[in-house]
Amino acid sequence: YAADAVVDCTAPEISGVGETGVTDTEATIVWTTDEPADSVLVWGPAVPPDTTMSDPELVTDHSMRLTGLTECTVYWYEVRSRDEAGNLAISNAGGAYHHFETLGDFGNGLVPCHEGRVSLDRATYSCLDTISVRVDDMDLNTDSAVVETATVLITSTTEPAGEVLVLTEDGTNSATFTGTIDTGAGAAASDGVLQLADGDVLTATYEDEDDWTGAQRRTWDTAHADCRGPVISDLRFEPVDHARTTVRFVTDEPGTTVVSWGPTPALGRVSRDDTLTTDHALDLSEFDTCETIYLRVESEDSLGSTGSDGAPGPMHFQAHAIPGLYWREDFESGAPGWDLFGEWEAGPPAGLGGSSGRPDPPAAWNRGGVLGDDLSGLGGWTGDYEPGAMESAWSPVLDGTSWTDTTLLFRRHLNAGAGDNATLWLHTDAGRPIWTSSGDPVFDPDWQLERYDISALADGFPAIRLRFEQRADGSGQYSGWNIDEIVLKDGSLPDHAPCGGCTVPPAFAGLTSARDGAACAAGGIELSWAAAPAWGSGGPGSYAVYRGTTPDFTPSPANLVASGLSVTNWTDDAAPAGTDVWYVVRAENDETCGDGPDHGGLMDGNLVRRATRDTTTRPDPASIGPLTVSLVGAAHVRLEWPADAAAVSYRVYRSGSPDPTSFVLHAETGEALYEDEETGGDGETWFYLVRGVNACGTEGP
Repeated sequence: YAADAVVDCTAPEISGVGETGVTDTEATIVWTTDEPADSVLVWGPAVPPDTTMSDPELVTDHSMRLTGLTECTVYWYEVRSRDEAGNLAISNAGGAYHHFETLGDFGNGLVPCHEGRVSLDRATYSCLDTISVRVDDMDLNTDSAVVETATVLITSTTEPAGEVLVLTEDGTNSATFTGTIDTGAGAAASDGVLQLADGDVLTATYEDEDDWTGAQRRTWDTAHADCRGPVISDLRFEPVDHARTTVRFVTDEPGTTVVSWGPTPALGRVSRDDTLTTDHALDLSEFDTCETIYLRVESEDSLGSTGSDGAPGPMHFQAHAIPGLYWREDFESGAPGWDLFGEWEAGPPAGLGGSSGRPDPPAAWNRGGVLGDDLSGLGGWTGDYEPGAMESAWSPVLDGTSWTDTTLLFRRHLNAGAGDNATLWLHTDAGRPIWTSSGDPVFDPDWQLERYDISALADGFPAIRLRFEQRADGSGQYSGWNIDEIVLKDGSLPDHAPCGGCTVPPAFAGLTSARDGAACAAGGIELSWAAAPAWGSGGPGSYAVYRGTTPDFTPSPANLVASGLSVTNWTDDAAPAGTDVWYVVRAENDETCGDGPDHGGLMDGNLVRRATRDTTTRPDPASIGPLTVSLVGAAHVRLEWPADAAAVSYRVYRSGSPDPTSFVLHAETGEALYEDEETGGDGETWFYLVRGVNACGTEGP
């Protein structure tokens, strides 16, 4: 007979020993092992500790909770873990034992006692920020009548030598020390400003000369730099009607919504919503039918970092047309041809009136002018219609001989009281009411769209007039009618639609990436781009791809490789292998009066080029070295090494032993630098190995 057996003579590797959740009466001791093992904690307020706690469950993440502790007391401990084979590992700080001190409450909440502690006020900072640092240490309060100081070192990935910061005691007997330092973006300099770059690790380190055990103790706190604004994606300009568009986009973190816009690429106006959100929507108005509006979109996060739409210049959209338009009045030039009686007038509303009910609106529905009852403060009731008045506004005479399916649309902001009758009339061969309030109160909280099918009353009539009327009783005066954007049109057609005529090209930011789809095989070139946010004078269309062999090639039918694409990614399987190629992607709208390659649509003219090469092999990474190891801020390990041109990333291996077989993968990074946070200030010894990885996934020696 024969049998197989596995011999395990290796004890578990213990790491990450420390304390969490320390209060005046409780603490939790944690550690990890590289294989499942039991948990044993030996602890107490004396050396050697003599109280034992254990848990037989085999785990890799260990946690033992202590309760009933005394405030401002030092407790000592060691941890033990035994694996299934009975191999025992012990961590006791080299025989000196780990230790911690419970907190105390001296009238301002729990704070460290004799064991000093440093803390940062936030977990994240921008590159133009202010960092607040705090140290709590009773031993520094040597004179209760004097405001004293403490010193900390604060470092960053960009400035590893750091800046020395002097903290000042908060009062003469507080034992709490605070101070601030500004951050900056730039090269490291000993200038009292901590230089940062996006993704940096920040560390504040305090050296406690005596932690109440007679020993020095190092304490630190870490944070990270976020100097990158929100990343904007899924940008689109959605027409609401002929005069309004909603700008929509999403961001990868909460941010504000800021749109700079105007009738020229110089922009000139800004609309914004300072609510922090990842799903953004902002309405723009105050433009006319078929007007081209230019705009740039930005978003600012809570730290003040700004991200933009990424387009090489201002993007644009074209306001829609009104299909089947017969007549339109927007009151931007007053009310030419209108007959106004009583206090009716054309001009900008000013929010007047409201002695009863609501006042006039503070602004027009679109742009500046409206038609309304007492906009400027006439008569005895400023902004309101007068008692017992009967006032009306008559439109010009309109010729409806050729009109069919006539529909009336307008925006209304009306406030009329009970017993005060507001009426809209249509006059042809006779006057007929289209709508009346019938003496009921009407209180519009905002502008609203009114729509009426008047085809039976207006189609084919050579002389048509609209009449807005307000009759008032003797009490309770109200702000009355406010009217904007009156439209008479063919109701069988949409209310708004693209203008057509191949006059405005699509808005498109161009190609965003081109990459080898399979670095070590014939996988073609993968292209991707963001969808066109607007399609100019046409509707949604398609995309065309051009490929050239020089960085300045001009897109033309001769180098067109794909058209009619409805998606935002495409793989060029016919790309020549081993040759640098450049690509341009353009958007083509759905019109048929242009020169687009798919269906004669109008195209944008961007020249955003991206280059890459289709390869089937890549060089293997070389051996990485020399590896430089430094202790930043006396608190965490910083690794640096020469970059390898064949490597697209680097794998960092770590071990508590120099044995080559004991290293395990710890992290992967795209830079020739890695910072191992929370490592190096705790007395543990670590060994590191770095290997390059090429685009094929092949790891170097």
